Amino acid sequence: MKTKPTILLAALGLAVCLQSAQAQLLIPSDGSDGAMAPDGATTNVVIDLSRAVTGDWNVDNSANAGKGIYDPSKWAVVFKYSSVNIPAGVTVSFINHPTHAPVVWLVQGSVTNFGMIDLSGGANRGGVNALVPVEPAPGGFRGAPSGPAGSGYGLGPGGSPQDGNGFPTAASYNGVYGNPQILPLIGGSGTSGGGGYSGGGGGGAILIAASGVLHNDGVISAAGGWVSMGSYGAGRLGSGGAVKVIASRVSGAGEINCLGGGPGRTRIQTDYLAPSLRVYPETIAATNTIPPQIWPPETTPTVRIVSVGPDASTNASVFVPADPTAPLVSSADVAIENEAQAVITLETKNLPIEGVVQVRAASKWGGASWVNASYASGDRARATWLAPYTFPKGYTTLQARATAP
Repeated sequence: MKTKPTILLAALGLAVCLQSAQAQLLIPSDGSDGAMAPDGATTNVVIDLSRAVTGDWNVDNSANAGKGIYDPSKWAVVFKYSSVNIPAGVTVSFINHPTHAPVVWLVQGSVTNFGMIDLSGGANRGGVNALVPVEPAPGGFRGAPSGPAGSGYGLGPGGSPQDGNGFPTAASYNGVYGNPQILPLIGGSGTSGGGGYSGGGGGGAILIAASGVLHNDGVISAAGGWVSMGSYGAGRLGSGGAVKVIASRVSGAGEINCLGGGPGRTRIQTDYLAPSLRVYPETIAATNTIPPQIWPPETTPTVRIVSVGPDASTNASVFVPADPTAPLVSSADVAIENEAQAVITLETKNLPIEGVVQVRAASKWGGASWVNASYASGDRARATWLAPYTFPKGYTTLQARATAP
């Protein structure tokens, strides 16, 4: 996870910015994914993000139009549409990329939505299906499994534990991690398993940037995953995700929903925001920059896990793949044999050495904890940090976080 948390000092209600005479925005889109224009007779459009071509997001994608480009350096599946027009009664949803990367729509023209763009987190499950972690929407984090070996905590920085009775609690996002600018683009966290049920997945994350108008009379949802446990009750306990909109004007009387067990984040950058548009959680319209900022600046602090170990059989640390997927079923990004204390090695860039570096270690069938890493060497430009940790047997998911002072 690459993020520089920022504290929001005041809660702001929905406000309307004055219309300006500013020229049309220039969104970096060549339109090579064509027009997103499903037939009005079609009730469901499912975009399989695993079909995206891996490469530089900014190259011409005409040869694979409509599939998008997965850019590992941005951790995003990017579509460069000429325009978007979703009719009433049509729901556009997504199948995750193996990395659970978020979705970016860069649109040459305008976006019109009368239907639904759905990035809601997956619902929990019971029985045999509870043994498998629940999928979030793209950009979000999974709900934990539950079975005879125990129940895990929800994944993500705001992943939730069980309550005193062994049932899931609400996951969190807004105010716990990320920042109001939603840079980088990141979704909601999942809930714990419990009571023979898995947890709900976190809401996803999408950036829709249009050179023209974004008109929404439908729904754009990144709601948290639903949790239903028989007589225990039901509700959206996965945290809401994130929806970020950049457009010259934002109009319509539809809805943008990033709510859940804990609220997600919304951000609208525009010169005019219609007061009829319902946005949850509420936000004000932010002024667009010229050019609009799509990606975090190159100087943004980042952190990554470099290696884990040592492995008892080789007495050496095992390097982590550059683009891990944390499958958690039948395989892992890193496999080590070590019942003693191991060391998690991390690398930061553009982070003062006075900063705080942590790793969240979540056992698939048990609890989760934040482990503090100690500065080892290097400087602000690039530094190495070490976090000692004794792994329980089985699968453990690691997520890194760096906080600038």
